[in-house]
Amino acid sequence: MKQNKTAYLLTACLALASASYLPQASASTVLTPASATVIDNTVSAGIFENIYDFVIDNVYNAYNLSGAVSFQTVQTIVSQTEDFSTPFVTSTTGISNATVELLDSTSAVIATGSLTSFSVASTPVLVTLPFPNTTPFYQELLTTFNLISLNNIPVLGAGNYQLAIKGLSNGGTYTGSLSVSPIIPTAVPLPTATWLFLSGLVGVLGLKRRKSLAA
Repeated sequence: MKQNKTAYLLTACLALASASYLPQASASTVLTPASATVIDNTVSAGIFENIYDFVIDNVYNAYNLSGAVSFQTVQTIVSQTEDFSTPFVTSTTGISNATVELLDSTSAVIATGSLTSFSVASTPVLVTLPFPNTTPFYQELLTTFNLISLNNIPVLGAGNYQLAIKGLSNGGTYTGSLSVSPIIPTAVPLPTATWLFLSGLVGVLGLKRRKSLAA
């Protein structure tokens, strides 16, 4: 009897242990016209790829989806001349490049993003190192702001989708959002000819009724 109890206990312990190692599926975000999904993530240096699961609700039959992801890069540039005629980069921080893809439930790519960017340089600063026989140099920071907007997105129905963000980082942060708006069919007005036909039909019926009352 003791052996049976021991066997039961061992079986239960093994079952609990195996259950604790089951992979945990990440919960999908439900996307509705009343709420947007906000993305904010810091990635370490190197190649990265993050997948975000979301579900579009079935309140409406069709939706338009819009989304964008932004990130920036900061480069330290030095030169021996104030006009930076022969500059060189000493360091780079942030996300140097990235791509965004919209995937359906079969992981097929249904839309990609287009990149727009602009750069802003700080005022050059003359730097003198506290070492003997060192030549002063000019230094500035070049900050590049990047925005990837999803484009050519087809009309979407309810279901499961994914947003894939991939890129190369020197230690940086990206932010973004996804939102949907319902496509509501508009009532199609009746053609003018239809109204004329209906008014004529009413007139004919009225004339027949007068004749029947007169008889």
